[in-house]
Amino acid sequence: MNIPVQKWFLGSASGLTAVVVYTLCTLSAVILYPTPYNPLYDWLSNLGNVNFNPVGAYFFNGGCILTGIVMVPFFISLKSWYDDVTWKKALIILGQAAGIFTAIALIGVGIFSETHITEHMLAAGLLFKSLFILLIILNIALFRHPAFVHGLAYYGLLVLLIDLSFVWVLFRYKDILGQFTPTMPVPGLEWTTVFASLAWIGVLSWIMVRKGL
Repeated sequence: MNIPVQKWFLGSASGLTAVVVYTLCTLSAVILYPTPYNPLYDWLSNLGNVNFNPVGAYFFNGGCILTGIVMVPFFISLKSWYDDVTWKKALIILGQAAGIFTAIALIGVGIFSETHITEHMLAAGLLFKSLFILLIILNIALFRHPAFVHGLAYYGLLVLLIDLSFVWVLFRYKDILGQFTPTMPVPGLEWTTVFASLAWIGVLSWIMVRKGL
């Protein structure tokens, strides 16, 4: 399949680019982490803390910023799903807005690392909330579109359940956010939520590329 270079950064394939950029930068940050890193007990944001990860933090924070930037044109490209039915088109536009907001929140996570904890927590909280809203809106809006793969909607439901589980645990154990290395494997839920959500975006992007959207 011959995909124009600009489409990887400015079109439907940019969703795949975002997934690759975030994954590679995060893995680089994990490799450069000076002490043993366990995703079950270490928050993702620890990777961007220069006090914990002096070199790798630049990869993680830079990866969040770059990923957010690349995600913006991807969500704009969702206009190719616009439907003649007014409410469906309106939902997709809302999904685009939620997606762009998600991208901006991710950029905020990269700019404000754990060393700016108040701003970081605000950006991270907005990121997870907007991801949740994004998945709900787009799954509903695209479900009956002839080019959409229904299996992605069912997978999206699973991601929503994971996200809800993560939020419930944080609500149930409020003090855990103040622990850089919790004794409970809650960060593992954070990892699962983030990468499961990215996978959803990546698959949607791949569908669009395959369908010529």
